[in-house]
Amino acid sequence: MKTYLKTFSRTFRRHLTRLLSIALMVLISIGFSAGIGMATDKLNYALDDLYREKNMSDLIVKSTRDEGFTEEELALLKERYGEKNLMYGSSLEFKDREIPASTTEMDTPIGTLQVTTEITFENVSEGVSKVYFFDMPPSELAQNTLTVTETAQRPTDLATDVIDIYVEAETAQLLAHAPGERLTATVKSSASTPFGEQSNETTYEFFVRGTVENPLHTATRHDVSLQFTDEKDEQLKLENIFYIFNATNQGIEFGTNDVYIALDRTEKPVTSSYYEKRVREEAEAIEALLSNEAATTDMVPAEALTLYENFSFVSFHEFAVKIQGIGIVMVIVFLLVTLLVVLSTMLRFLDEERAQLACLMTLGYSPFKITLKYLIFALVSTLIGAVGGFFAGLGLAYIVYINFEWVYAIPPFPSRISTTFYFIVSAGILIAALAATLIAGLRKTRKRPAVLLRPKAPRPGKKVILEKIPVLWNRFSFKYKSSLRNVLRYMARFLMTVVAVMAATALVFAGLAVLECCLLQDMGTSAMIAVALVVLIFAALLNAVVIYTLTNINISERERELATLMVLGYYDNEVSGYVFREVYITSAIGILLGIPFGAVLCAFIFKLMELGSLSTIGWYIWVAAPLVSLLFTFLVALLLTPKIVRIKMNDSLKSIE
Repeated sequence: MKTYLKTFSRTFRRHLTRLLSIALMVLISIGFSAGIGMATDKLNYALDDLYREKNMSDLIVKSTRDEGFTEEELALLKERYGEKNLMYGSSLEFKDREIPASTTEMDTPIGTLQVTTEITFENVSEGVSKVYFFDMPPSELAQNTLTVTETAQRPTDLATDVIDIYVEAETAQLLAHAPGERLTATVKSSASTPFGEQSNETTYEFFVRGTVENPLHTATRHDVSLQFTDEKDEQLKLENIFYIFNATNQGIEFGTNDVYIALDRTEKPVTSSYYEKRVREEAEAIEALLSNEAATTDMVPAEALTLYENFSFVSFHEFAVKIQGIGIVMVIVFLLVTLLVVLSTMLRFLDEERAQLACLMTLGYSPFKITLKYLIFALVSTLIGAVGGFFAGLGLAYIVYINFEWVYAIPPFPSRISTTFYFIVSAGILIAALAATLIAGLRKTRKRPAVLLRPKAPRPGKKVILEKIPVLWNRFSFKYKSSLRNVLRYMARFLMTVVAVMAATALVFAGLAVLECCLLQDMGTSAMIAVALVVLIFAALLNAVVIYTLTNINISERERELATLMVLGYYDNEVSGYVFREVYITSAIGILLGIPFGAVLCAFIFKLMELGSLSTIGWYIWVAAPLVSLLFTFLVALLLTPKIVRIKMNDSLKSIE
């Protein structure tokens, strides 16, 4: 037992580089996979936190009539949801100086009157403006709690008829209004009557008491819900949002045309399919309820809106879904590459330890006990990578999240941590690595110790297909002929390297394509660009580690062969070229296959993200992706050349036969 335990520490010391190589591969794969999963969850948590913290309305029922809801309609809503779950208000949109705010037809004893109301802010831009009316101060809003960011004290000498008004905080779309600013609005009402045109004009003075942030308007860069069209179908931007609180006390009469409804809160997140189905069913029920009340008219009296009709909410949630779509496709490829390289590393490890296996077998250790040492090695290296991958994933999720803060007014990085995706990916890699090691170890220990003590016979060389083309084959020098034969000499290693490089190149191609797509379509601006950059960086890292690890294994496997070349008088650069020519050939094949595989990968990603297409990918992406892989191949050659030069000829050529 003492001898057996000693082999543990010796194994970890002698093969520290191999342990770190496996750990780094696992860290990159799990870090990316867990990071993408965490980022999606963090974004959804942010929406749920905002929803609960600001007590956002589940439904907003808007009257389609200018005069607003009738008392009977409000009574029906109160009976269905209860007074405590309702909040009343009003809102209107208008384009300053050009189009009327509202036109109302009124039936009177003398006939039908057409009443038109126009609102003009004299010192406000001529864009579209929106005004919310509430009969309460901002601190008492039961739903959609506003955050007051700046305030100004009302001057003592200000006339009592000057109305206090709040403005929504400045964004890329909304204009700035400083607290303390004065605004003037003129309201003109006109009516066509049998007795001629009648008109009335009233001027209102406003004092900007402060600025607020509305949780319903979190998109700060581009909110399509804040855009309108005029009578000429030209796009108009909403540039001002005003809030008038305690409206009745300030002498403003308004009918209720907005009813805010808060449903009973559940533990289900606001982004869940359960919640979406629930609010949509309620919206249909409300419209049916109010339509029955107004069955004598052709007009649908109200429209019920859910958070899934709110642009800020929907666009943010869709970005989370798009990130998840990128992750699902790429995680599969990341895991495939990682498992291939880990499997290759452990198989080579067991081949190197043939003599050690034989010695332990002759001492009477069971096959499982002998294999257990290598299982523990695989377990430790994978766990180190998995632990590092968790923190790398958390950092990745944070980077993605803070970039969304540039385009959305969202809560701070949520403290809740989702580990579901992390544990699934980690368990998959760990089980696969242990299973491969166990199977390979048990297969080795089935052989007799005498067989294991002898060096593994080198595989015989094989003719390659190019040899059947003498015109071409005869033009190659001996060293190139030898390299081409050696490429196919170890078929398993060749296929493993080609598949790994192919997948890594495809990931780089997909990362570049997604980045270009986000830049060209301005999709989510910095937020989605950051996601694409993360994909590209992790893909490039994986590519580098794959090529380094497989090349390192190649050199370790052939130390006797390389030492023989040194004894025969080959120079260092000739010995290095002997190895790296094969690496370049194998990598080139993998890179060439990686481009079409990357195109297929992009097609899946674009379909899941519902944007972009292969036809929109620029020619430079098709060139850049293989160049990145080739660059890493050359860098690996530079890093590993010293290892070849340092090979000790005596030690490598010692025979145990």
